Amino acid sequence: MLNVKPQIAALSTYKPPWSHIDRTAYLRFDLNENTLPLPGCVKTALHDFIDSDRISLYPDCTAFLPKLARYTQAAPEQLMVANGSDQAIEVVLRAFLGEGDELVMAQPGFPMFTQIAGVIGAKVTGIPYDAAMRFPRRDYLAAITQATKLAVLVNPDNPTGASVSLELIEEVLRLRPDLPVIVDEAYFEFTGSTAQGLLADYPNLIILRTFSKAFALGGLRLGYSIAHPALTAELHKVRGPFDVNACALVAAGAQLDDAAEEWRRFPQETMQLAKPYLEAFFRANKVKQYPGAAHFMLVEPEDRDGAVAYLKERGILVRPMVAPAIKTCFRMNVGTLEQTKHFAKVYADYLRQSR
Repeated sequence: MLNVKPQIAALSTYKPPWSHIDRTAYLRFDLNENTLPLPGCVKTALHDFIDSDRISLYPDCTAFLPKLARYTQAAPEQLMVANGSDQAIEVVLRAFLGEGDELVMAQPGFPMFTQIAGVIGAKVTGIPYDAAMRFPRRDYLAAITQATKLAVLVNPDNPTGASVSLELIEEVLRLRPDLPVIVDEAYFEFTGSTAQGLLADYPNLIILRTFSKAFALGGLRLGYSIAHPALTAELHKVRGPFDVNACALVAAGAQLDDAAEEWRRFPQETMQLAKPYLEAFFRANKVKQYPGAAHFMLVEPEDRDGAVAYLKERGILVRPMVAPAIKTCFRMNVGTLEQTKHFAKVYADYLRQSR
């Protein structure tokens, strides 16, 4: 058998939960996805694109970038589109890290950072959240030294939901102007919080976002970065010229062109109606929760595995956590208010049976 690099042989394979089942048959509260059907404008745009016989052509981002620039209010030369924010993470890590280099981030955090750093052979210095799942500000700042090659702030964090203040982000950016700082804003459309206003003063800032959550395009894989134009030009040297598929660009472009902005319905309903309803339900039933800043939360039942199994048997998927600090929790996103009320009814039945 051929030998791969030692750091790759030492890694575990990332296996998405429920990968062996048809998840469309369930209420999907497990992967923080949009639970609404695709807007009609996206379906029409994809049908028209396929009928045009252009799917055999290599993808071209030229027509999409002005739309993304308009949406983000960033200059096109600040933007790099990627095959999901996962690839944007990989591009940035490959650009700044080599074997033995150090990345600092709070943990538990989005696992792709650790996975990609492991492939490179870089070291991840993980600063643990406290017992209340609050960002470890003092320890995080103390961990950044002259040896640190990359700092990561996931805002809000996945899976804890913990948020990071703009003041702290700026403090990290000021700490070492030569240190690249990633701010992962995958849930920007749910929180409205962004560090983009700091870009003009801090060329070491790199913002990452995705079309997989609010825009419901997880299956097409589209993400992007916003950074200083000179840095973006360097990142383009790492990303392949045809890495982003044409259907993703068409679908995202249709959403950004939609004057009705139908895509906004999901983040508005989840944050203004569904999540407050769910938080009140858990409080009333004395179920421990860590609400967080986005449309998902950690829930800590008395019997995590029993609760997860009960929900699955009744057609609802949630995500059991594996990180040691949260291994007694499951993470769940909320959907529409109607879907969330259905979850609450099923979970109330579970509580009656288990207590």
